[in-house]
Amino acid sequence: MERYILVSIILSFIVLLFFFNEYQTNQSLYQEATLEGFIIMKEGEVYLVEDPSFVQKDADKLTIHELRGKYRMSKLWIKGFGTLKGIENGQKVKVWYSEILESYPGKVIVLKIEPCSCDSTG
Repeated sequence: MERYILVSIILSFIVLLFFFNEYQTNQSLYQEATLEGFIIMKEGEVYLVEDPSFVQKDADKLTIHELRGKYRMSKLWIKGFGTLKGIENGQKVKVWYSEILESYPGKVIVLKIEPCSCDSTG
Protein backbone atom coordinates (compact mmCIF):
# COMPACT_ATOMS: atom_id res chain seq x y z
CA MET A 1 0.00 0.00 0.00
CA GLU A 2 2.85 2.39 0.86
CA ARG A 3 4.51 1.61 -2.47
CA TYR A 4 1.27 2.49 -4.34
CA ILE A 5 1.03 5.83 -2.53
CA LEU A 6 4.69 6.63 -3.21
CA VAL A 7 4.36 5.79 -6.93
CA SER A 8 1.17 7.90 -7.13
CA ILE A 9 2.90 10.88 -5.53
CA ILE A 10 5.92 10.61 -7.84
CA LEU A 11 3.73 10.31 -10.96
CA SER A 12 1.60 13.26 -9.85
CA PHE A 13 4.73 15.34 -9.30
CA ILE A 14 6.05 14.48 -12.79
CA VAL A 15 2.70 15.37 -14.39
CA LEU A 16 2.60 18.69 -12.50
CA LEU A 17 6.13 19.53 -13.65
CA PHE A 18 5.17 18.78 -17.26
CA PHE A 19 2.08 21.02 -17.13
CA PHE A 20 3.97 23.79 -15.34
CA ASN A 21 6.63 23.74 -18.07
CA GLU A 22 3.95 23.85 -20.80
CA TYR A 23 2.15 26.72 -19.03
CA GLN A 24 5.37 28.69 -18.66
CA THR A 25 6.26 28.16 -22.34
CA ASN A 26 2.78 29.22 -23.49
CA GLN A 27 2.79 32.32 -21.29
CA SER A 28 6.09 33.53 -22.72
CA LEU A 29 4.83 32.91 -26.26
CA TYR A 30 1.60 34.82 -25.63
CA GLN A 31 3.43 37.79 -24.20
CA GLU A 32 5.78 38.12 -27.16
CA ALA A 33 3.62 36.97 -30.07
CA THR A 34 2.15 40.21 -31.34
CA LEU A 35 1.43 41.87 -34.66
CA GLU A 36 0.58 45.48 -35.45
CA GLY A 37 -1.52 46.60 -38.35
CA PHE A 38 -4.88 47.86 -39.48
CA ILE A 39 -8.17 46.00 -38.97
CA ILE A 40 -10.38 45.43 -41.99
CA MET A 41 -13.89 44.10 -41.31
CA LYS A 42 -15.57 43.28 -44.59
CA GLU A 43 -17.81 40.64 -46.10
CA GLY A 44 -18.30 38.97 -42.70
CA GLU A 45 -14.58 38.43 -42.15
CA VAL A 46 -11.80 40.21 -40.28
CA TYR A 47 -8.34 40.87 -41.71
CA LEU A 48 -5.16 42.51 -40.46
CA VAL A 49 -3.25 44.67 -42.95
CA GLU A 50 0.40 44.65 -41.88
CA ASP A 51 1.55 46.90 -44.71
CA PRO A 52 2.80 50.31 -43.41
CA SER A 53 1.78 51.95 -46.71
CA PHE A 54 -1.92 51.21 -45.96
CA VAL A 55 -4.28 54.10 -46.70
CA GLN A 56 -7.30 54.13 -44.38
CA LYS A 57 -9.85 55.21 -47.01
CA ASP A 58 -9.05 51.98 -48.92
CA ALA A 59 -10.72 50.01 -46.08
CA ASP A 60 -14.12 51.35 -47.15
CA LYS A 61 -13.50 51.80 -50.86
CA LEU A 62 -11.85 48.54 -52.00
CA THR A 63 -13.09 44.93 -51.93
CA ILE A 64 -11.22 42.23 -49.99
CA HIS A 65 -9.81 40.87 -53.25
CA GLU A 66 -8.52 44.32 -54.25
CA LEU A 67 -7.08 44.90 -50.76
CA ARG A 68 -5.25 41.53 -50.90
CA GLY A 69 -3.75 42.50 -54.25
CA LYS A 70 -2.60 45.87 -52.97
CA TYR A 71 -1.49 45.11 -49.37
CA ARG A 72 0.12 42.35 -47.31
CA MET A 73 -2.65 41.07 -45.02
CA SER A 74 -3.71 38.11 -42.87
CA LYS A 75 -7.13 36.71 -42.04
CA LEU A 76 -7.91 36.74 -38.30
CA TRP A 77 -9.64 33.82 -36.56
CA ILE A 78 -11.39 35.33 -33.57
CA LYS A 79 -13.13 33.35 -30.85
CA GLY A 80 -15.92 35.46 -29.41
CA PHE A 81 -17.02 38.75 -30.88
CA GLY A 82 -16.25 40.60 -27.62
CA THR A 83 -12.63 40.65 -28.81
CA LEU A 84 -13.57 43.30 -31.40
CA LYS A 85 -15.46 45.53 -28.94
CA GLY A 86 -14.42 49.14 -29.50
CA ILE A 87 -12.42 48.35 -32.66
CA GLU A 88 -13.38 50.22 -35.84
CA ASN A 89 -12.78 49.38 -39.49
CA GLY A 90 -9.41 50.73 -40.64
CA GLN A 91 -8.17 51.33 -37.07
CA LYS A 92 -4.53 50.57 -36.16
CA VAL A 93 -4.37 47.72 -33.62
CA LYS A 94 -2.03 45.40 -31.79
CA VAL A 95 -2.93 41.69 -32.02
CA TRP A 96 -1.77 38.95 -29.66
CA TYR A 97 -1.94 35.51 -31.24
CA SER A 98 -1.21 31.88 -30.49
CA GLU A 99 -0.51 30.62 -34.00
CA ILE A 100 -0.22 31.65 -37.64
CA LEU A 101 -1.45 28.99 -40.05
CA GLU A 102 0.27 28.77 -43.41
CA SER A 103 -2.24 29.57 -46.11
CA TYR A 104 -3.13 32.40 -48.46
CA PRO A 105 -3.86 34.71 -46.89
CA GLY A 106 -2.18 33.61 -43.67
CA LYS A 107 -4.64 32.82 -40.88
CA VAL A 108 -3.88 34.20 -37.40
CA ILE A 109 -5.50 32.62 -34.34
CA VAL A 110 -6.23 35.66 -32.15
CA LEU A 111 -5.98 35.80 -28.38
CA LYS A 112 -6.49 39.53 -27.88
CA ILE A 113 -6.86 42.75 -29.89
CA GLU A 114 -6.54 46.30 -28.66
CA PRO A 115 -6.21 49.70 -30.31
CA CYS A 116 -2.61 50.71 -30.93
CA SER A 117 -1.47 54.00 -29.45
CA CYS A 118 0.90 54.44 -32.40
CA ASP A 119 0.40 57.08 -35.09
CA SER A 120 -1.75 55.69 -37.90
CA THR A 121 -1.11 56.15 -41.59
CA GLY A 122 -3.65 57.54 -44.01
